[in-house]
Amino acid sequence: MALGYEDQQYEIPQSRGIPPVVRYLFLICIVVIFFMGFVSVYYSGAFHVWPQSDVVRVPLTGSF
Repeated sequence: MALGYEDQQYEIPQSRGIPPVVRYLFLICIVVIFFMGFVSVYYSGAFHVWPQSDVVRVPLTGSF
């Protein structure tokens, strides 16, 4: 038979939820992820040579 605190009733602590700092950091990270995606899509055409006829041709076979 239990003779200690095992016999006593106790309250289970209630969670206060996610701390506000964690929520704000989560939202900031989501915004940064979408911003980086936008920047990637926006600059995807930059720094590319197009059309193909303007590209420098380098032979991949034979002697150099």
